[in-house]
Amino acid sequence: MGGSNNASQPVIWVNTFKVKPGKLDEFIRVQTEELHSFAERDSVKGVLGSRFLRASHRDRAIAVTLFESVESHQTWLKQADFSTHYDKVKDLIEVAEGDYFTVEAAFGATIE
Repeated sequence: MGGSNNASQPVIWVNTFKVKPGKLDEFIRVQTEELHSFAERDSVKGVLGSRFLRASHRDRAIAVTLFESVESHQTWLKQADFSTHYDKVKDLIEVAEGDYFTVEAAFGATIE
């Protein structure tokens, strides 16, 4: 993937979340349920895979999703499914930040 910004290439969207104190378990539950629901309904067109990670000792989480393209991600953000999901989590988080990433180097096994 390298450093190119070709919008039609696969792209990784990474969201980092700082969760409100005492809300991490609920946030993880909602996010996990939604991730499985999206996958079962196949409602996220253009998604190639996703991982949701929880910090061991802090109220933080990371969502890493591989999309076919930037356009696929942008289309999904406009879907009703996403706005409904956001309404479920918005009161559980203090800060959410996201950005597109490309793989510049890799070593070893994939995350499961």
